[in-house]
Amino acid sequence: MSDITEYGEVVNITGDTAHVKFKRSSACGRCRACGMLSTQNEIVVQVENIMGAKSGDYAAVSIRMPKALRASALAYAFPLFMLLLGVLAGWLLSAVWGVFENADLSMALFGLLFAALSFFLLRLAAPSYNKTVSNVYKMVEVKHMKKTGEE
Repeated sequence: MSDITEYGEVVNITGDTAHVKFKRSSACGRCRACGMLSTQNEIVVQVENIMGAKSGDYAAVSIRMPKALRASALAYAFPLFMLLLGVLAGWLLSAVWGVFENADLSMALFGLLFAALSFFLLRLAAPSYNKTVSNVYKMVEVKHMKKTGEE
């Protein structure tokens, strides 16, 4: 699986980070690796400004697909896994061990509780996980744009 390179406009610089706005192109396969939802037509991503881009410049940004897909898998699969685990726990507590009378209600409640817990755990783990999937985006080229009135 190879990287994808997209071109976008640098809309802001904060320290050594460039905020690059991408617009959905006709070549976009809607893979969501960049984080853009299917209903969005543009997205702003943060990328390390290793090439000295300035606001108004156009930057080519490489999206590292394996890292992007790993991050997406965790964000989607973990809550689903926790939901199913909660449903199983609700079933065990009611149908097998008889702690609760209504199996359907306990399965639903524990499923929702575990799903909510998954979002809390993802938020808690975000700082350490962000380090492992950091640098999904890498600036590979900049086209410096002249400001009006400059020669």
